[in-house]
Amino acid sequence: MKTDADVLIGIFGKNKQVKKVFWIIFLALAGLVLARIVDPVTAQQIVGVIRGMGV
Repeated sequence: MKTDADVLIGIFGKNKQVKKVFWIIFLALAGLVLARIVDPVTAQQIVGVIRGMGV
């Protein structure tokens, strides 16, 4: 079972398009969570900083 997981991680880890989609979804969800926890202006600034990190 662990070998199967390692193979899948290896396949998806090497695919740049999958990585981009993952990060886009991750950032969208993080933005939604931040908007619920902190005020929208602060959440927008945090997401802007994350996007500027070269993702």
